[in-house]
Amino acid sequence: MPRPDTETRAAAKARIAELKKTRDQAHEDAEKAKAAADEVMWQGIAAELDKGEALQLDAAEATEFSRDHVAKRTKQYRTQD
Repeated sequence: MPRPDTETRAAAKARIAELKKTRDQAHEDAEKAKAAADEVMWQGIAAELDKGEALQLDAAEATEFSRDHVAKRTKQYRTQD
């Protein structure tokens, strides 16, 4: 197979760069969606704990996170301790 000329290579590089840009944007969007989902989950867990119908231990068992992690992640959303 013959080597592509400079112009052909430049066009291919531009297409590849665009593919990378699209991929990077998709990754950024996915990270934003993940962060938003995490926030909703921790707010909801904090609300459950504030209602007094669940303990941190219950949240830890349900999420498979440590009690310490649950406490740290819900602290900012808690209205009661």
